[in-house]
Amino acid sequence: MGVRSYSTFIETYDLRIIIDPGCALGPKRFNLPPHKLEVVTLWNTWRNINKYLKKSNAAIISHYHYDHHHYRNAKFYEGKIVFVKNTLNLNLYQKKRAETFFKALGDSCKIIIADEKTFQFGNTSITFTMPVPHGFSGVGAEVIGVYIKDENSSLFYTSDISGILEHNMVDFLIKRRIDTMIFDGFPTYLLGSKVKKESLDESIYTLKILIRECKINTLVIDHHSARDKDWESYYEEIFSLNTLKFVGTSASIDGSRPQYLEARRRSLFFCE
Repeated sequence: MGVRSYSTFIETYDLRIIIDPGCALGPKRFNLPPHKLEVVTLWNTWRNINKYLKKSNAAIISHYHYDHHHYRNAKFYEGKIVFVKNTLNLNLYQKKRAETFFKALGDSCKIIIADEKTFQFGNTSITFTMPVPHGFSGVGAEVIGVYIKDENSSLFYTSDISGILEHNMVDFLIKRRIDTMIFDGFPTYLLGSKVKKESLDESIYTLKILIRECKINTLVIDHHSARDKDWESYYEEIFSLNTLKFVGTSASIDGSRPQYLEARRRSLFFCE
């Protein structure tokens, strides 16, 4: 959609849920700050996210990075149930952000620690994974995935695992039917500098297993992968699977054209 965000709105017969209602810009890319087009897109995205946050009954915060939550829109959580990642075992940086967020929320909503728990609302169940690593972010950065199911369909939201489907998450998923998977994608833009090709290969191999075993038919790949405008070339094996009814970005499934503004930052600055 043009900014760093993974915000997702889900509506069932029983509940309207928003996951990770935040967005941000990469502070530096190609040694350049965000372009003015990115800034305009950021504020437009904030307005859209807040519109869906206000109409939600429940909100989910999978972790405490500012592209997934922010204290600046805390007033829109009033009266909602807010499921949050436990702050235990997080690094100081993450804990401080969580404390700032909780202080901004005050007593305006009901905050529930969600890790490894299941909650039932009529025919809609929300199940949270155990804490898993935030991709390649190191010690003290953890996230929780979200599985939502009603009588008709099911969905899994990976949160920020940087495409790394480690064994605990695979064990959680392999037992479940997943109609739609929202997958944060491998950060291919970091290949060779911070991540290895072997990790990408393992990610794609494991993803193929999950597509087969969990009967996934809709696969949204976005967020980390979308910071590389050529990300699709790394996922040719996935695009070729005839069991998938859809695979692509959140913009594509919405019928829009992906913007990849951060990946295009150099050309935005020098080729206008």
